[in-house]
Amino acid sequence: MAVTMEEALSTVEELFTSNNYHYNLDTGKNVFNCQFNLSKTKLGSVRITILVQPDNQDPTLCRRISSYGNASVKADSSNMAEVCEFLTRANFGLAIGNFELDYRDGEIRYKVCLDCQDAMPGHAALEHLLGVPVAMFNRYGDGLLTVIMGMTTPENAIKKVDG
Repeated sequence: MAVTMEEALSTVEELFTSNNYHYNLDTGKNVFNCQFNLSKTKLGSVRITILVQPDNQDPTLCRRISSYGNASVKADSSNMAEVCEFLTRANFGLAIGNFELDYRDGEIRYKVCLDCQDAMPGHAALEHLLGVPVAMFNRYGDGLLTVIMGMTTPENAIKKVDG
């Protein structure tokens, strides 16, 4: 059964309100924004953006819901290759989502996508939109920082995180 944009937006909003999370909604763009403090890394916090994306053929229907977790750090030209290697090593074997690196500006984010083409994802899957990016930055944040600051190699940073 196809999921309408209205149903998808309402369901995502319910995710925020049922957990008492503070958020902003840009209804014109179907975008939710919120911020979570990180407890296990020096990164401090992660900003989560959730996009409710319409179907290309019928914009009244939802195609997917995507979330992007953005940390406050970026790669620069002096460490781009090392950060890319670290994120690639971190991505290997991840079951839900992945890290991304934008080579244009050094933005580092964690992406989770849920397909809504045939049915609305369940509550547990929707929780992944928020929980997984937070968990991944908590897990890999300090390793990422050591690579950005040139304190260790990507391989050693991953060994320490996964060790």
